[in-house]
Amino acid sequence: MNIIFEHNKFKFWETDFILNNILQKGKSQYIYSDNLERIDTYNSTVIGNNAFIFSSRLHYFENIIPVLEHIKPKIIILLSDEFVLENRWMYNLCGNYCELFLRNYHHPNYEYTENTLHIPLGYTTGCKRYISFDKKYTWSFMGELKEDREEMISIFSKFESHFVGNKIARDKMCEIYSQSVFVPCGRGNSSLDCFRLYEASMNGAIPVIVGDEEEVNNTFKYEQNPPWIFAKSWKEAYNKCEDLLDDENQLKEMQINILSWWKNRMASVRKRVSQVK
Repeated sequence: MNIIFEHNKFKFWETDFILNNILQKGKSQYIYSDNLERIDTYNSTVIGNNAFIFSSRLHYFENIIPVLEHIKPKIIILLSDEFVLENRWMYNLCGNYCELFLRNYHHPNYEYTENTLHIPLGYTTGCKRYISFDKKYTWSFMGELKEDREEMISIFSKFESHFVGNKIARDKMCEIYSQSVFVPCGRGNSSLDCFRLYEASMNGAIPVIVGDEEEVNNTFKYEQNPPWIFAKSWKEAYNKCEDLLDDENQLKEMQINILSWWKNRMASVRKRVSQVK
């Protein structure tokens, strides 16, 4: 299968994740965003047997449809539809132009085609997987301070052993996650869903999320019950983590369950993709 991957000067955070964990091996063709909508960009060898990956943030829906009609992709992967208020519902109609339509971010007000498969955000390009049950930090956080994150850090700083930083190399970041018991995950630009959840999980740390029950259920509806810590406030989240630290057996069980969940979650996605011939 040919893999047609949109490329731009910022690059996609998910490239490694999609190529290494989602799609079967194939020949990758990177097409710059400025050329993606030009039908003459695609030669005959990619017609009808390809996976087409693009960002909804960089293209008008009506400009993408002629491309889909021309290259007839078997799989389409839609990226970057985080902001529900932007109401990009029409991009879900891409499911009518392929056998399997993959997308991240679940918005409860959208209608989805029957061939839609929600996939995790996964990990950012450059991340690695480290597994360590010898924990150096009670918790760690790496990223910008925005939304509720200052409150999160203030409350979790009651745990003395922690690591907080920003602009850290991806491989080093993942190594720190593997050495952390918890990774509190404050809200991203809009959604509760963020790469940090999955980067922490695949490295054996326990993500901690704060949000009301309805938003949590809607956001993670298709994530197959991840064994994370959910709370309605950061104070409640802190208390749950404190209780878990006092129960060594339950803590180890949860760490093992997170690694198993990640393995099974990705296996279920790959199985569905493998059914596309």
